[in-house]
Amino acid sequence: MKSFLTPLALLLLAAPAFAQTQPDTDKRIADLEKKVALLSKSESKDEDLKGSGFNAKMTGRIFLDGTYFSGGNYKLTNGAFLRVARLGWKATLGNNWYGEGEVDFSLNDIGIKDMWIGYTGFDNSIIQLGHFKAPFGMDTMMSDSNIFCMERSFTDVWTPSRHIGVGYAKWGERWQGKVSFFGQAIDDTSDAQDVADTNIDAVSGLTKAYKIVDNQGYGAAARFTYLPVKMSETKFIHLGVAAAQRTPNAGAPGDYSFDFSARPGSNKQSKAKFLNALVNNVDKLQQTGLEFAGQWGQFSWQSEYQQSQVKRRGTQLLAWNGTALAATTQAVKDASTIDHKFSSYYGQVSYVFGGQRRYDSSDAFFKGVVPNSKNGAWELVARYNVMNQDDLTPIDPVKGGIEKNTTLGVNYSVNKYLRFMLNYTTVKNNVNAFASKKYSPTGVVVPSDNFAYTNFRMALTF
Repeated sequence: MKSFLTPLALLLLAAPAFAQTQPDTDKRIADLEKKVALLSKSESKDEDLKGSGFNAKMTGRIFLDGTYFSGGNYKLTNGAFLRVARLGWKATLGNNWYGEGEVDFSLNDIGIKDMWIGYTGFDNSIIQLGHFKAPFGMDTMMSDSNIFCMERSFTDVWTPSRHIGVGYAKWGERWQGKVSFFGQAIDDTSDAQDVADTNIDAVSGLTKAYKIVDNQGYGAAARFTYLPVKMSETKFIHLGVAAAQRTPNAGAPGDYSFDFSARPGSNKQSKAKFLNALVNNVDKLQQTGLEFAGQWGQFSWQSEYQQSQVKRRGTQLLAWNGTALAATTQAVKDASTIDHKFSSYYGQVSYVFGGQRRYDSSDAFFKGVVPNSKNGAWELVARYNVMNQDDLTPIDPVKGGIEKNTTLGVNYSVNKYLRFMLNYTTVKNNVNAFASKKYSPTGVVVPSDNFAYTNFRMALTF
């Protein structure tokens, strides 16, 4: 093709030159040949870029939130803040290669979210390597740009979420399966903990710190979903099952702990946590999950039940006392052998006016609402959300608390890029669910405290 274009371009560009004298004609033809050569060289570069299969685009999201707490006895902060501020990229990195990256700048900090590459050379499948979400927890795996309510359910408290690892996913018209093997999250590395776990002794005022001496934690997760009913792209029933197992992150010597503490389904405007289960001397955490979701036209629903079993390492002879490993008491030895079990579940529904929720069969979860007119789309949502962190065993009872939340919300999608959200949530805590006394006006913890909060969000996603 190029051999044909070059003489044709010379002929067309040089045609006016024949009206000039011969010397002028020769000079003009020589100049035009140089120009055509440059054009051909430029065309060659563009063709090489096209042929490489490289294509990239920038992505990002900005969430501006406002929160107002009402009722209850604790001092919970009202106000507005930047909930999310992220920039990222999505790129085709050549034939059969794809990658994503995203960095978060909110909360006066910088954190890496997704950062991975994938191989797509096999039909309906992808192999991932990098920092990405493990396949456990439908609500956690969905983007926060697409979830029904402003904040995720309680199940997000203990799902593995993003870790450094390798994963493989494959899907068909009605099913999807994924498995991953992973280490710790990027912000849970030894270097990060060396800083985070340095503290000041309250008595001596001296800095106490420890060096990470244990290997980093590791684990695996798997998820399988199936659509037993699929009448169309917007009429189907989704069933899913998932399992995960992981070891504790590297921490203080001999600690081996899992912290399940959680806020009441609200953002971080108030940092008070009412669920506070903490288990030490853990060998591994085993988790199972069940999913029931679906869509019937403009009506969608999503629910999950998850159970977490904490397996202990056995009799703990030494424990970290803040400065060194020290011998434990008989009571600690007895408690350190007791396994524990916690659970969480939620159910949520959505009805969309003037638009449609989308479902991605390759990921097996919902995407966002897309309006079908210039007037945008309205969405009504409701969710009931429970987490149980009480396990009152005869020896070593864990009193982490039970919390129940009910959320009603309305979302307005101007288009697929801009969404406004309004949520109202009531919170009910049992006797073991209470915040730190620093949030109490009297300096004394208040058990079984009930309150409500209203959240507003402006979400821009591109």
